[in-house]
Amino acid sequence: MLVNLLPLLFVSSSSFLHRLFILPTFHKVEIASPSFFPSFSTPPSQASAEAAAETEADKLLSTPPDTTIKYKPTLHPSDPIIKSLLILSPSLTATALDLLDSRWNGNEVFKYTMSATTSDTMSDTMSDTMSYFVKLNRVEDPSVFTSEAVSLAALTKALPDAATDDGGLPLPLPLPLPLLTPLPLHIGPLPKVGDIGPGSFMVLSYLPLVPFGSLKPEIQKSLGSSVASLHLSTAHDSLHKGRFGFPTSNFLSIMPMNNTWCDTWEELFARRLTAQLEKLGPNLAPGDVSILEKGAIILDNLDFYLATTPPNKITPSLIHGDLWIGNTGATLEGNPCIFDPCCSFSHSEFELSPMAMFGGYGDGFFESYWDKMGGKEEGFEVRSRLYTFYHYLNQLNIFGDTAVKKNCEDVSGDLVKMLAAAGAGAGVGGK
Repeated sequence: MLVNLLPLLFVSSSSFLHRLFILPTFHKVEIASPSFFPSFSTPPSQASAEAAAETEADKLLSTPPDTTIKYKPTLHPSDPIIKSLLILSPSLTATALDLLDSRWNGNEVFKYTMSATTSDTMSDTMSDTMSYFVKLNRVEDPSVFTSEAVSLAALTKALPDAATDDGGLPLPLPLPLPLLTPLPLHIGPLPKVGDIGPGSFMVLSYLPLVPFGSLKPEIQKSLGSSVASLHLSTAHDSLHKGRFGFPTSNFLSIMPMNNTWCDTWEELFARRLTAQLEKLGPNLAPGDVSILEKGAIILDNLDFYLATTPPNKITPSLIHGDLWIGNTGATLEGNPCIFDPCCSFSHSEFELSPMAMFGGYGDGFFESYWDKMGGKEEGFEVRSRLYTFYHYLNQLNIFGDTAVKKNCEDVSGDLVKMLAAAGAGAGVGGK
């Protein structure tokens, strides 16, 4: 049984996922950390993509070997990850593992290959293989990956026309869908090695992704339409019942997201923004309260910024929650893919701000998205600025970058000026 050490995460059992989102039961073994894009910035063209990839490869080759004493994946049958793969594919043997990505927060993703080889006197050697993604983190509790698994399960149910096996359950293989996401198959602990750990890992179904696939114009259009379909999905209406939140709390990068149900989006967003401002306060220099003062004004006037016509237009949509371009991809067959989610039932527009902030999404994506959504709602530009302020605060709280701090100051200043220009709100003068 997974031990839940996160106070906000109140669901950690595979049986809950099976009941709630109708996924195959996870395999869990009792034994002593997908982002599938390169870690460098996504380039705007194929030529620069190839150049960036070559530069990254040269950098990796010139980096001295990591001599830190820590858990290192192996193909040995006693390895905890191999034990889980042998439960998933008992007739196969682990024959290869390849590191695909390594991120600043300690998450790594590998491709594991399982093979069975037989030969006879009448034919050449034949090979049967199965591949899996494995995401690991050497210091995170398994409940962190459990929260991500709940999000992946929610996305899977919301995707239309899912391929199923004879039992009516989604297949743990690449699915012939316009939009794909990997399925969580197993979550387990990793041992403490040296001073590092214990950690955890998650096994996911494999998708044959191509480098920078989501930058292709045709994929961008398909992705835009598919994300809109996700936001418009009614598959979870009986779950959220018109409320905002999610069955589990989770993480936006490393920031905890309290997803306790709220009756209105304003209530949930106020909680989100308050948490970011409270996190920021102790890290500011004495007297440096400009962002906090403007943040307080913005919090007090969310009804102005969130105003829609007609009233109560904002309804809950399932959002991915962290859909920057690095959490998208495309398969060899041309299917757009999304991964590394922190889902919630939120305002659909809240999904879009990081796309503009971090780049990578072109006109084809947004034209396709808004066409499927039926166009932008009145007041979109104001709400977009509000959501951008939130995401810049999140970046500032994680990285403490002075350029991001300047962005927070600028965007919060713009929001307060909007309020003053409209003659709305109290306590705006001079801010």
